Amino acid sequence: MKRQPDGTWRGARQAVTLSERVLRARWVETETLHLKRMGVSLEAIAEQLGRVGCGQAQPLTSLPEGVRFPPGYAISRQAVHKALRRALAREPALAVEELRKLDAARSEEMFLNLQPAIRKGNARAVEVGIKVLDHTARINGYAAPLRHELTGKDGSPLTLVELLEAVGPISDDHQD
Repeated sequence: MKRQPDGTWRGARQAVTLSERVLRARWVETETLHLKRMGVSLEAIAEQLGRVGCGQAQPLTSLPEGVRFPPGYAISRQAVHKALRRALAREPALAVEELRKLDAARSEEMFLNLQPAIRKGNARAVEVGIKVLDHTARINGYAAPLRHELTGKDGSPLTLVELLEAVGPISDDHQD
């Protein structure tokens, strides 16, 4: 026996049926991904989805047939983040690479907009520019990996014996 997307059991020859709740969740994922590609913040996405759920705004992506929202529908920023993560996990690798390129293009545009203030010597613009460059390096994967090394008093690497002396005796209380 297999399960339906809502967790109920179905027979091997029974078709998968999507409940209204599952359809609504898939739509939230699609709408969230669409709004995030436009550069909207998670808080603004949550507000937009809440307005659509209450009938106060029009969705950007079409709602599946038969999907209704409960009265007073609201969604939190954390739930939007989870929906975005699920939507990205469903996306093919090429689409994720597309989002990475989009994010890099946005970062480049931000950095270009900071250039006049950086040239004038605005310290805050320089700080923000460095953060934008750091973000770009991390998303593109060419940032230097962080390396942590413990050294002794003379600056040489610690040996295992020196490390054990520094930590102290290890008790046998935590052994299984």
